[in-house]
Amino acid sequence: MAGIDDVVELVERQRSDGLHPCAQLYVSLDGEVVLDTAVGEVRPGLALRTDDVMMWYSATKPLTAVAVVQLLEQGRLSLDDRIGRFVAGWAGGKETCTVRHVLTHMGGFARAETFDDDIGWDEAITRIAAYPAEHPPGLAAGYHATSGWMVLGEIVRVVDGRPIDVYLRDEVLVPAGMADTWLGIPLPEQERLADRLAPVHWRGLVMPVIEDGALCMRPYHIEQIHDQPWHRAKVQPGAAGRGPASDLGRFYEALLADGGARLFRRPESVTLLGACHRAGVVDHTFLSTPPWGLGVQIVGSLSGTIGYRAFGHGGMASSRGLCDPVEGLVLAFVCNGLTGPVENERRMRELTNAVYAAVCPDPKGPRVGPAISLAG
Repeated sequence: MAGIDDVVELVERQRSDGLHPCAQLYVSLDGEVVLDTAVGEVRPGLALRTDDVMMWYSATKPLTAVAVVQLLEQGRLSLDDRIGRFVAGWAGGKETCTVRHVLTHMGGFARAETFDDDIGWDEAITRIAAYPAEHPPGLAAGYHATSGWMVLGEIVRVVDGRPIDVYLRDEVLVPAGMADTWLGIPLPEQERLADRLAPVHWRGLVMPVIEDGALCMRPYHIEQIHDQPWHRAKVQPGAAGRGPASDLGRFYEALLADGGARLFRRPESVTLLGACHRAGVVDHTFLSTPPWGLGVQIVGSLSGTIGYRAFGHGGMASSRGLCDPVEGLVLAFVCNGLTGPVENERRMRELTNAVYAAVCPDPKGPRVGPAISLAG
């Protein structure tokens, strides 16, 4: 396919520029694999393989969103159910928070994060339940990096009976053919995988913090925490998915094939995910008004010039998965170098535009862009 070599060359050039030591890229069109490649070294002297296990960060979120929609299809919950119906001790001014609010990052507890804390599931849920609301639920937005998806995972557990990692394995990963994906890797599995576990690398990643009443950016050295065995084992349904880019691609292929029949009972459920569920609302994390789908990013919150119905999700300064129902395109890109926001925005924009140019040079529908990549 004309231009696909240019895409690989771009990923190699990004590696040479120091943005990441290694990366995987998977692309398919109408279910046919166009590209499944790995560049760079997972460790000095050891080339990255296409089936090596990478950290997805927030590119994990759509898997949990699918779990919630599956239960919605079955009539076991409603988007307007209040969280307190499922989560014990839900308080702190968050009592009116609904499932819909959480999926659209309007729950009011964005900073109730437990991602880097070495604590168990129950303690994390207890902390989030008691956390005081930052604003009344539904009246403002603020990107919930991990807290909201912990709550969604607890809802799945309460409604279905299976912990979220087990539920996702049974109802999402296996049906989608994602054989090498984990939501929390048990220690024995970490020992078995050994060199197939790609470490993460700091390449300038910063996070906003409040110091002396002022907002400032501070380096966020993820490599000091996220490569620890306890962290790799931790179940975090919005940020701790690990697997090859090809598995992330298979997830989106399962959404596109036959109306999503491997994951959903009705094709309308795929449309529900990618529809706009939030617009014109200031997100206090990003200080902008990005539109949002039902637990996924849509056009306007994904960078690059993309199809008008494309949806997916980025992962913290390092990954992106998306599908375009009009073009039949699936893109999954995962690298292990976490850069500053400007550098990552450029990386994701260039990569996404190059894939579209190579694989879908003649648009079947409108293309929209550029937008600013937010969660990724």
